[in-house]
Amino acid sequence: MEHIQRLLSRKPRSVILRLAITTGMVTFCFAVLLALQRVDGLLGFYVLLPAIFAAAILFDRGAAIYATGLSTALLYVLLTPSGSVLLPRQFVLALILFVLVAVGFAIVSDKLRRALEHAAAAERAKDLLLHELGHRTKNNLAMVMSILSMQAKLKDNIEIQRALEKAVARIHAIASAHEHFQAFEHKGRIEMRAYLGQLCAHLADALRDVRPIAVKVDASELYLPSEQAVALGLIVNELVTNSLKHAFPGDRAGTVHVILSSQSPLTLLVRDDGVGCSVPKTGIGTRLVQLLAQQLDARITWGHTEVGCEVRVELALPETTRPNARAKSMEVRQSTANEAGAP
Repeated sequence: MEHIQRLLSRKPRSVILRLAITTGMVTFCFAVLLALQRVDGLLGFYVLLPAIFAAAILFDRGAAIYATGLSTALLYVLLTPSGSVLLPRQFVLALILFVLVAVGFAIVSDKLRRALEHAAAAERAKDLLLHELGHRTKNNLAMVMSILSMQAKLKDNIEIQRALEKAVARIHAIASAHEHFQAFEHKGRIEMRAYLGQLCAHLADALRDVRPIAVKVDASELYLPSEQAVALGLIVNELVTNSLKHAFPGDRAGTVHVILSSQSPLTLLVRDDGVGCSVPKTGIGTRLVQLLAQQLDARITWGHTEVGCEVRVELALPETTRPNARAKSMEVRQSTANEAGAP
């Protein structure tokens, strides 16, 4: 549908230009007809129909009727003997049938063009509605975050404050996805590199304080459906939050590294060079990560690295959208770092 929209939107406004292009198409098809006639004597009237169809689809019914008239005139000249203005009797019926078929072909093709234009307009309207819906959803989530943040400040209980702050962070992970929602260019998908970069930058600013901890994102330029993108964003939110809070006690310096690879299987790595980890057994965050992994039909593993901890999430590579053919053959990587105070 995107290609159809672009094709229909390029229709020349100048009537003279439309007629000139239509003349060129008819002339080309007539040249093909002459070539076929020379090769095997075939007088294929049907060879002119593609020019009539193209004129109706690209321009309008008037251009298609003009193509029909021009095709009929060329056939009349071709079939009329030299020195005569009368068409031989054996070709009269064939030419009349050609005219009737061509006119019907022009009318049907014009109706098809109108239907395509209506479909393209409906597609544009749908994209605008999706964009507006995403914008309003983002605003509503921002309002919810503001309310929860105010509630957290009013509570004296530390545990309640922490629970509300975690809820705000999770809602922010969902709201951030709407900023990268590609309703127009990428069929409602979310570009993961920018999404994860912004998400991790927010987490670092909110949780790092003045500690020398860097949060880096190394992700492929990858477009995922919004459901999968939000689920992965929530997983990253929980894992990065856990690293920032527990992997670097005191004033310990370090790095949290988020890696998203578009190789099959699609792999998300969240690793740090902190004090190490063990497979968590309890906690809402852990259960949320496991639930999201189950929703994605993904395999998740916790493990030690030479220094620190690594969590790996692997899932089947969905059909992705890349901006151009070159991007399909090479992995574009970007490192988004928040290294204020980093060693």
